[in-house]
Amino acid sequence: MADTASPTRTIRKRERTRGELVAAAETLVAARGIDAISIDDIVEAADVAKGTFYTHFADKDDLAAAIALRGRMELEAAITTLNRGVTDAGERMANGLSTSLAFAIANPIRARALLRLQPRAVDPAEQMNAGLRGDILLGVKTKRFWAASIDAAFATVIGGTLSAILRISDTNHRVADPHAFATDVVTTLLVALGLKQAEAKRLASAAVTARRKEAKS
Repeated sequence: MADTASPTRTIRKRERTRGELVAAAETLVAARGIDAISIDDIVEAADVAKGTFYTHFADKDDLAAAIALRGRMELEAAITTLNRGVTDAGERMANGLSTSLAFAIANPIRARALLRLQPRAVDPAEQMNAGLRGDILLGVKTKRFWAASIDAAFATVIGGTLSAILRISDTNHRVADPHAFATDVVTTLLVALGLKQAEAKRLASAAVTARRKEAKS
């Protein structure tokens, strides 16, 4: 009798090996950058044969793209779910920022690798930034935010967020209380967008606390 479970086991094994390659590459990229590592480095770290690498990825750039896509899609999906039905630009922004920072707190290696693999993360025209740009536009349109220009507001928010992610994901010099730091960052960015300090603090605290509880559940 044929072993009907074999195809399923084969798929699971393939997915597991692919995940091991991605995880090994993320660690190496976070520490050294994609240009400073080789396929030999990756397969050695993943403890697989070099030929196995090519059954999953065409080359190192293909693997890098897979790492970046996985992280970006995970973040976008989480933020989209949180903001479904939320119409207030301040709350939407707090949700988005707290989610990005919570990702860095929970996954410092992945977060650092993701930043290294997205050199155009600061480009407001990039598709990955459509959500953030849209929330800024909504805030300005509804007069929740103030900005000298949309691009200036975008640069302020993305710059502050990326810097905070780098700080949080620095495993050699850890932030003493990353959740308090995340709350301060979100508060500061909301104030920069024009919210009053008290309201910014309230929204930031609520969002970061919610992300922390979600991570524990």
